[in-house]
Amino acid sequence: MAQSNAQQAIFADIATRAVALLLDLILLAFVAGSVAAAVLPGPYIFLSLCLLYFGGMPLSPLQGTLGKWICRIKLCDRLGGRLTWRSSAVRVGATMCWFAPPFLVNEISAFSGVEGATLSASWWLLFALPWAPASFLSRRESLFDLLAGSLVVRYGADTESIARAEPAQKPGIFNVVGTVLLYLATGAVFSIVTAAYVDMNRRARVAYAIAQTEPLRQKVEAFHDREQRWPTAGELGISEWKPYRDGGGYRLQADGIILITFTVLPELKGRSITFRPIPAADGKKFRWQCSKDAELKPGYVPAACR
Repeated sequence: MAQSNAQQAIFADIATRAVALLLDLILLAFVAGSVAAAVLPGPYIFLSLCLLYFGGMPLSPLQGTLGKWICRIKLCDRLGGRLTWRSSAVRVGATMCWFAPPFLVNEISAFSGVEGATLSASWWLLFALPWAPASFLSRRESLFDLLAGSLVVRYGADTESIARAEPAQKPGIFNVVGTVLLYLATGAVFSIVTAAYVDMNRRARVAYAIAQTEPLRQKVEAFHDREQRWPTAGELGISEWKPYRDGGGYRLQADGIILITFTVLPELKGRSITFRPIPAADGKKFRWQCSKDAELKPGYVPAACR
């Protein structure tokens, strides 16, 4: 019995693996949010981060992600050795095929007009499926582990002990139920992260659109200071409509008004933001008054535009 318990202690338990995954998702969401401050994001940015992170970290000296390191567990092959790049690639490829659907559904909705939030939010109910085999298999392998030939073991386990370890786990109803509940909870968090990322994506698109009008606002200010009147698009040497990437654009209207409109994404399509120059009392200086479409979600625009 003592030997069986020692062997069993080699393999990482389900709860620890769930906590490690949760920590990794939170970390990646934070990094994606930081990137969004400088780059217009899309689902491909978060998925690319996941691909590099989950694929590259197992090949590092940590032999796993930061979440696994914090939880003192690591990845190895079935003989206790470090994963090869092929095994890591298979594992991360399978993982990404499972993580991608909620993001791709929302991206497809941007062009089809079909609302994808409900589909992506309900996906968390299926989140636990790839980890279900860990409740029944003796070495606690998930579907991803079975495909890659990998094991998740405790950090202190040495190669010889892992190679010698005999399967000792006996599946039971509490183990099965516990696994399902843990990963459903993690899936629910992942669903929340997905929804938050979608909102972040919309805010970043709006921020990008507003930033693109900055040069035009400067030209309008300079023209007004010089001519004491509002310019037309022709007088500034610009086109009537200036499109920007990812759908939408802006135009200069009468009285120096700049109108931003969006052409994609159900939450943004057909919505608008207006920048109106308001002259000061002396008639020489003015400020830009920002206002939004009544149907545009307040959380997507800066506080000054609400």
